[in-house]
Amino acid sequence: MARISRLALTALIALVLIACSGSPTAPKPDPLSQSSAVSVAMPDFKTSDDTTLRWRSQLIWVDDPEGQFERRADMLQNSLQVEFERKGYQFVGPNEQATYDVLAVAVLGDLKDQTEIEQIFRLYPSLASNSQGYTPGNVLVAIAPIGTTHIVWRGALEVFSNPGMQPIEVVQKRMQWAARALLASIPNY
Repeated sequence: MARISRLALTALIALVLIACSGSPTAPKPDPLSQSSAVSVAMPDFKTSDDTTLRWRSQLIWVDDPEGQFERRADMLQNSLQVEFERKGYQFVGPNEQATYDVLAVAVLGDLKDQTEIEQIFRLYPSLASNSQGYTPGNVLVAIAPIGTTHIVWRGALEVFSNPGMQPIEVVQKRMQWAARALLASIPNY
């Protein structure tokens, strides 16, 4: 009787191992959950709990001559500011003294098609694969000591995007997510 039980137990274990060894097909990742972020901090980028920021200009949305993405540009700039503030930085008004200026740019399409922006930022995020129905979108942020053009921190994030296919609430959540991903390397205070 003990021999039959051992044999049955061995057979059961063998069946379980065979069942577990099959390779399940991995689900395809949602293209909207993919991102690629790159950032560079120069040694003279010094921050502390009293570091203040101000926008050098409104967020620039490249290739939007008719202004169809103005609302999205405002949402993205607001999402970036909220993320900076969540990390402990304070934004001041345009005429107030600050530690650093912040400049942000959004580009729909491949960054390589925007050579002047590519030359300024010199960052090349890249998504691993193409996605049917979505185009790459890039958000770039540069930080410079107030009144200078010496960039001490720069970051770029590439995501898949198709603003026309998403409700505005989804776009807003994605912009908040993008701001967190892009500014992840900035220290908290």
